Order: sequence, then C-alpha cells, then structure tokens
Amino acid sequence: MLSRGVLLLLALLLAAPPGLGQGPGRRRRPPPPQSLLEKVAAPAELRLPELAGRWFLVGMASRCSFLAEHSHRLEATAVTVTTGDGQSLDISTFRKLDGICWEIRQRYLPAQARGHFLLKGRAHGSKVDMVVGETDHSSYTILYYQKGQSISVKLYGFCDSTDEFHILDEMKL
Repeated sequence: MLSRGVLLLLALLLAAPPGLGQGPGRRRRPPPPQSLLEKVAAPAELRLPELAGRWFLVGMASRCSFLAEHSHRLEATAVTVTTGDGQSLDISTFRKLDGICWEIRQRYLPAQARGHFLLKGRAHGSKVDMVVGETDHSSYTILYYQKGQSISVKLYGFCDSTDEFHILDEMKL
C-alpha cells in the first residue's frame, strides 16, 4: 500500500500544469487535433444491411454559419441508403437546390472504428467524417457529420411501406 506522502506527491504531479518538471524553456507539443466524432460510439447492435432503404430528414442541428443564415431556405430531403459491399454506405440524397431537384450520390467508406465512415471529397484533402450514432434500423437513425471543425447532427425517419390495415382511405365516403 502506498503511503499518504506518495499519494499526495502523485496527486500534485497529476494536477501540475503541462510542462512542469521538464526544465526551463522546454514544453510538450500539444497533441494532434482530434476529431470530435472519435468520441461518438456506434451502437453495438449496428447492422449495416438493415440501414438500407429510403430515409427522410426529420431534424438537424448544427453551428454551421451557412445553415444558420439560410435555414429559412431549407427544403425537404430524402436519402436512399444501400450497402452493396456490406462495409461501405452508398447514399443518394434527393433534395431541391434553388428550386431544382438534384440527386447527390456519395460513397462513405468504412473508417477505423465500427460505425464510423469517411467521405473523400473531390478537392485535395477535403473529407467528411460520419458516424451512425443511434438507430433502431426500422424507424430512426441519428447521423453525426464533421467537415473540418464544423459538426452537424441529422435525424432521419424511415417509412418504407404499409399494410392494408394502416391505410386511411378518405376517398370512400
């Protein structure tokens, strides 16, 4: 067992400011910048093939200045997800931009951690990190995106089809 004096010394060393005890003029280099999404863990029960289908953007949160300034111009967005190779996510986004319908096709490649993906942009060094944060595979999924220091969170809702007992037909009056 450690004595009280040793424990006190360890506590003081751990609480000391960085660089203390390294000699005059010597400082530690700061750690490399860490992606904030590295702290987001994908659900343990994540099954990529079950994410396949059509999802609708229900809500979004971001500190992106462009979105803050243009949020009144946001249009409805739907995505179709496929997992052709079982590891990457092929996402086709359907949305209006300036009144014209567009389809944007992107392939998110698997990153080092489970449920983490990387989209390599056309511009040299441009990339988007994406993490599947939460999902129940059938009604919602929460995706986290990071491009540079900008982070956004998107909530998608899923509705593929209905059975005959869940149709409200008001045309038969």
